[in-house]
Amino acid sequence: MRSSLIAIAVAISACTTASATSSISFEADGYLLDVTVGDDSRPSIAALSFGMPGGKQSVVIPMRHIKVEAFDTQQKVLLLRFINPGDSTLPKDFILSVRNDAGVLTIDGKSSSGRFSWGV
Repeated sequence: MRSSLIAIAVAISACTTASATSSISFEADGYLLDVTVGDDSRPSIAALSFGMPGGKQSVVIPMRHIKVEAFDTQQKVLLLRFINPGDSTLPKDFILSVRNDAGVLTIDGKSSSGRFSWGV
């Protein structure tokens, strides 16, 4: 009985040690980027969804196509690039640059300035 309880406690512990997550976001000109932040030893970008103006649903962008050049939640700095691998279900290449609560999304040669929410 005791060994069964220990095994159950270990299994529960293994399942509940997942990292805490939070969400940060950018909105401008109908674009919406939701960024999921994971927090192991320091915050890191875990997922990104992208909504287009007039779009009905956001698309989750595979992290392997995103290059995070700068991400600091204390300094409130974020710079990331997405390069579309030729997938028509994903948005065109874009760059998101954020400093403090202001962000600029550059996509298809156009820049959209908007507000960035640091919900971490």
